[in-house]
Amino acid sequence: MKTLLAGNNTQKALQLRDDFRKGIHELLAPDLYFLEVGNVLVNAARAGQIKQADLPVLYADLLYHQPIIVPAPSLFPRAFSIASQIRVSIYDAIYLALSEQEGCPLLTDDVKLIKAAPGFSTVTLDQL
Repeated sequence: MKTLLAGNNTQKALQLRDDFRKGIHELLAPDLYFLEVGNVLVNAARAGQIKQADLPVLYADLLYHQPIIVPAPSLFPRAFSIASQIRVSIYDAIYLALSEQEGCPLLTDDVKLIKAAPGFSTVTLDQL
């Protein structure tokens, strides 16, 4: 998201995206990623942060530069367990389950999630 909307750490996010394109890093996300990002874009347009007319272009950019997508249903059993154990949303638990499954840190700037999941490997853009 930080590559589509200007804000804190946008430059770091753009560098990470460019490194992904060059094959330096792999970026993974569950398939619900598209719904979440689409929702953020619509809310940003409603709030006047971006123009409504820019939504199709921004979403097309997202699709073109998408991470490696993992079907969310394959992550549900572990995600339900995580959500129950540490009391996070099933959406957040899906990302944690994917991170755990792939043996990689979850890249997030969600401080609340990081605090709720101390046993999971997380990293923020500030830490890159």
